Amino acid sequence: MQAVILAAGEGLRLKPVTETIPKCLLKVGKKTILENTLFQLPKEVGEVIIVVGHLKSKIKSHIGNNWNGRNIKYVEQTERLGTGHALFTAKDSLRDGKFIVLMGDNLYLRKDVENCLRHDLAILAQKIENPERFGIIKTDGNNLESITETQEVSQDTLINCGLYVLDKRIFDYPMVEIGKKEYGLPQTIAKMAKRYPVVIEKATFWMPINDLQDLKQADKYIKQIYL
Repeated sequence: MQAVILAAGEGLRLKPVTETIPKCLLKVGKKTILENTLFQLPKEVGEVIIVVGHLKSKIKSHIGNNWNGRNIKYVEQTERLGTGHALFTAKDSLRDGKFIVLMGDNLYLRKDVENCLRHDLAILAQKIENPERFGIIKTDGNNLESITETQEVSQDTLINCGLYVLDKRIFDYPMVEIGKKEYGLPQTIAKMAKRYPVVIEKATFWMPINDLQDLKQADKYIKQIYL
């Protein structure tokens, strides 16, 4: 099985640190964010495709072509056109069968990845205190109905964690434009969900790292786990 990690972003909200260090190579605990993600992949994953862009040579140098027995391939996203475009950049490197997509600046738990892999198509979701800055998931029973950017939230609001189980049917759907020259992967998945059931799995652990405060919280949390 293959996994795709999207790690092409510039990490604008973490500047000036990310001017010289790719966001995915910032450390949380003793490992980089990217290494933490690789560590949480289940044993079924034999190959990882990393979509790179900003400071790509540093990611390639740090991770190499083999990590803990897994083959590592790199695909370059030459223009920052969103997560939908990033995945479509990796299309020709993907074999038939399902694959996992993860964000290179999020922390996940192997158990949650394994739970998602029980399904043909799935998306990881979670309830959090301040969901306004994330994509809001609407469900039809246990399946995905839509993903929207909205301020209408409640205590039961589920947000998108950026972890997906997909297959090559996703490439049958045009990328959904969510802004000027930006194409959203979750919105494209929502189009596919109108025809094929995409199961919602609820996360037991997930930490997005968008700014310096997130990075400090993640570092503190990981150190507490491993001390």
